Amino acid sequence: MKILSSSEKKKIINKLNEQFGISDIPFRMLQFGKEKIRVFSGNLPSEKIMAIEKNLRVENAGLYIVRIVKDGIRLTIDGTHFFKNNITKGILRIEDTQTEIWMKGEDLDINTDKRYAILKNNNDFLGCGKSTGEKIINTIPRERRVNRKI
Repeated sequence: MKILSSSEKKKIINKLNEQFGISDIPFRMLQFGKEKIRVFSGNLPSEKIMAIEKNLRVENAGLYIVRIVKDGIRLTIDGTHFFKNNITKGILRIEDTQTEIWMKGEDLDINTDKRYAILKNNNDFLGCGKSTGEKIINTIPRERRVNRKI
């Protein structure tokens, strides 16, 4: 676990703003491994944070919201819900039949710009997928997929 500095946090917020219109995160940001970013709303004094980083191996803390990938940044399902009132771009609205396909873990045949897109059906955020231009690649973890009709 690494607690991100304000400059590291700003870089991630800039990427989120560029891709999805998200311009602020009012919480501490924690990095686990090279790609997982979590937000933490707890109140820890700086000296305790430094002791935690040096002396403890923390496996998890906060809410997992973002995955840093080589070609951008991808919101998790929880991240799309966390930011639902702040997302102003990158939203791809899909129909009920497409939602059923998506929630089963299958890719969607949709022609759109190559980018990471947040899928939304009515008022429900369904996660983030990567568009190849011809299809949206599904990123829903197996344990969160639906195995029956919605």
